[in-house]
Amino acid sequence: MLRKLPAKTLSADLQLTAVRVHFDKHGSALCNAARLIDGEAGTARVLRLMSGLHEASRLERATRRRLVDLHRLLSLNPVVDDLEPDLSSWVLLDPASPEVEELCLLTDRLYDLLVEIGERDDEQDAIALALTDQDAA
Repeated sequence: MLRKLPAKTLSADLQLTAVRVHFDKHGSALCNAARLIDGEAGTARVLRLMSGLHEASRLERATRRRLVDLHRLLSLNPVVDDLEPDLSSWVLLDPASPEVEELCLLTDRLYDLLVEIGERDDEQDAIALALTDQDAA
């Protein structure tokens, strides 16, 4: 059911590579965590994201948005437009359970991945500015 993403990718996009490696290592656990919170809909969300990563040639804006949305789900902080989300289908979790501890670790790792992606954006912007300045001179 859950197909592993190739850790050795042919993509020149370092951000996509970082995300693929992350999901190769944590994809199954992310599916389980999303299922714990949002049932089959949560699992389907992660599987769609992984399928998109498998087919992508670069990390697109829509995929970045899905990563942020997954982080919000795992953080128990979903945002649905400006309206309050319907959380009636969510399972109540025991804060002292081992599942919640694992959920927190996965959420922190996903946050670290999002920060890494952002830092790579900053690096690419700095290179582009340097090249622009070089061309202007």
